[in-house]
Amino acid sequence: MRRALFGAALIVLGGAGSAAAQSTVAFGPHDLSAGSAIRNTDASINGQTCVFCHTPHEGSPTVPLWNRSTATSTYQVYASSTMDAAAPTSAQIQSGVTGACMSCHDGSIAVDVLANLSGVAHAASVAFTRQATAKATYGASGTGTSNVLNGGAPFLGTDLRNDHPITIIYETARAATPTEFVTQAISGTKITVGTTEPLPLYGASTATATVECASCHNPHNNARGFFLRKSNAGSAMCLTCHIK
Repeated sequence: MRRALFGAALIVLGGAGSAAAQSTVAFGPHDLSAGSAIRNTDASINGQTCVFCHTPHEGSPTVPLWNRSTATSTYQVYASSTMDAAAPTSAQIQSGVTGACMSCHDGSIAVDVLANLSGVAHAASVAFTRQATAKATYGASGTGTSNVLNGGAPFLGTDLRNDHPITIIYETARAATPTEFVTQAISGTKITVGTTEPLPLYGASTATATVECASCHNPHNNARGFFLRKSNAGSAMCLTCHIK
């Protein structure tokens, strides 16, 4: 992995150009009730900003109160002879934080297929319309009958060979070539990398903590565009982990 570029996976439902960058979910690209990428016009669900990802009851405990099914796609993953960690498997990508992102961004499940809406499951509807500034397109294939992400910058699909490797164990790569990776740190109960605006890793210990989509992207804050956790000016995002 040592030559892979960090921060490559654009895990967003709308780019910085599709809406004014902001630090709240409401009215941003991830607000599917009235967001900038698509607008939901179904009266039974419109106006509920959080429900497209979270539910207060009957949600998944793996990703806090997650309101969607886990992606079950088979992925083609980044691989290179220079990688210092094993390439991830589809099962690893499906689980946890990254699987939550991919449940929309791989185009296998419609964005409005929810586990719980007012006590019952909510199937895909046709009540979404694209706005003029949308970067995404939607089709009628996949788990839902409509509203499946199938194009534009937010669509990653299942071919991830051109994206930064995810769900890889950071310490495995660092231990293989310690001169090329920044040492992890513990910040409270969080495992992080870097000193200036450190990026989070996910796991129970530094030995098992992984690089996930949410290591580079904060789905709740689009102030920098593309939901980036920090500016990549001067390759700052890449250099948070990589010593070059």
